[in-house]
Amino acid sequence: MSRNKPIGGVISAALLPRGSQGRVLWDNFADSLLFLKKQGVAGICVNGATGEYAGATAEERRFTVHVARQVMGSEGLVVSGAGACALHDAICLAKDAETEGVDAHLVPAPHFFPYSQDDLGEFYRQFAAAVEKPVLLYNLASFTTGIDKPLAAELVRGVEKIAGIKDSSGRVDILEELTVGGPAECVRFVGNDAVFAECLSKGWCNGSISGVACVLPELILGLWEARTDPKGSAFENANRLLDEFIAQLGAWPVPWGLKLVAECRNLSPLSLPLPLSPARQAAAQGFRQWFEPWWPQALETLQSVRSIA
Repeated sequence: MSRNKPIGGVISAALLPRGSQGRVLWDNFADSLLFLKKQGVAGICVNGATGEYAGATAEERRFTVHVARQVMGSEGLVVSGAGACALHDAICLAKDAETEGVDAHLVPAPHFFPYSQDDLGEFYRQFAAAVEKPVLLYNLASFTTGIDKPLAAELVRGVEKIAGIKDSSGRVDILEELTVGGPAECVRFVGNDAVFAECLSKGWCNGSISGVACVLPELILGLWEARTDPKGSAFENANRLLDEFIAQLGAWPVPWGLKLVAECRNLSPLSLPLPLSPARQAAAQGFRQWFEPWWPQALETLQSVRSIA
């Protein structure tokens, strides 16, 4: 799965910026990925929940992989989501991504309807058999049927092409199980930033595929770089800042809060799929007023954190 270094580290889950008419701003998208690359992330993940995959066309999803591969070159990892309503559609999306040079597929359960664990097991086995690149299970329990610990362990241990998991559930039991009893080469990514510090401190992950890292890569990288001393001041300061930021995000649908930050940092213009009510407009202004003084102070702390780490 890796390109030229062991798999792991911080992979930014990218936003897909759109203009007022809903068209993807491709130049802006490429610029935002270049910004993330320069910050030192290990890779880019496109077409996940942060990229609002359910609202993107198949052609848009294929081209996000094309742009990400161009920006990351031969060194950085490119992971692409293959979320769909049906197995056939997921496989078609994956094959499109493979033609554009993807390194691995991030595969949530089929969305909209609830499914049994048996349904999901067969879905993942047939998906893995149909693609060439490694597969990461995507436990996206807030939006699709969640993957239970027994099924995750069975698939990772028993299906060669399933390389590991990105767990966005906010739970840590699957990551712990795969650390203790999974194959040595099993890839374990945290997908919920709220539990990243816990998993780092306990050695339960190889890294993070992070939505926060698409707009504040310095924050997630600071925590990652301080992982060798989870009781040290660098780790504690980075974790405190992450907790403060996540507390502010909680009032917003994913990924609206991240889009507000992208606007504040001049990474991309604000474009949301729903109109903002007057109450939401006031909340957005309040968020900006909180973020604008908070971030320079946080960045100053993070520069110290990263130099210590």
